[in-house]
Amino acid sequence: MLFLLPLVSAIIYPFASLFLKRSLTEGCGLLRSAFISNMALFGVFLCALPFNDKAPEWEHIGWALIAGICFFGGQVFTFLAIRSGDVSVQAPLMGVKVIFVAFFSYIIRPEEVPALIWIGSILAASAIFLLGGATIKSFRKNSRTVFWSLVACACFGGSDTLAGYRSQEFGPIPFIIVMVSIVACFSLLFIPFFSEPLNACPKSAMKFAALGGIAIGLQGMILNLSLAFFGRATPMNIIYSTRALWGVLIVWFLGNALGNNEAALHGNKIMAKRFAGALLLSGAVIMVFI
Repeated sequence: MLFLLPLVSAIIYPFASLFLKRSLTEGCGLLRSAFISNMALFGVFLCALPFNDKAPEWEHIGWALIAGICFFGGQVFTFLAIRSGDVSVQAPLMGVKVIFVAFFSYIIRPEEVPALIWIGSILAASAIFLLGGATIKSFRKNSRTVFWSLVACACFGGSDTLAGYRSQEFGPIPFIIVMVSIVACFSLLFIPFFSEPLNACPKSAMKFAALGGIAIGLQGMILNLSLAFFGRATPMNIIYSTRALWGVLIVWFLGNALGNNEAALHGNKIMAKRFAGALLLSGAVIMVFI
């Protein structure tokens, strides 16, 4: 039952990427889309506050602040990745985060990352390559998307690891509230750099930016609460890395309905490679349960 939580987050994530891509293509711009999305995300996370039953231990707030900075960086670099290329490349690549989580978890608590988890992480990363197109040419063509996605993965890997291993000291819910508060505060710094006032954004673009923020917030809250309360950051993120599979399926079957035409640009050869990636990813998930 516990591992259903990151699976739900994994299914929600591709919808967020599609909504945010739509916001960018409809003229909201990177900074304004990120601002709207981050504020919507902040609002979603605040919904967890009434369920808090533990007073924060303020001497441990430092880890929450660092996690917030990492999360903010992950958000910014995710937007750069989405703007730079296809969602069907960006969403699968985000699964590489599990490698960073395994690495950071090993640094914090080496004994808590057994060999099978490392093997599962490597399989998951291999699956990401296949799901993303599986050719060097494809990755060169999308080099900026690949780069920004990997940087985002490192940032999110840091925030997830801290949420999994340090949030109990401060309090699980206060930890994530402080984390997203940092994101909201830093997002205010975008305002002076808007290309146009916020109200100049097309209404449809603002709607999709808000929907993207709500979706990211919802899946992020589910994942971070499960990490904060139950720990086990690496196996949780291996399950979460199935968003690569869901990303391909959702773009392929629902992308057109959501204003995304990437599916029409790819053929059966790419789908076969992505199916192979899905099988590898399934193997990684099974290893979590061994």
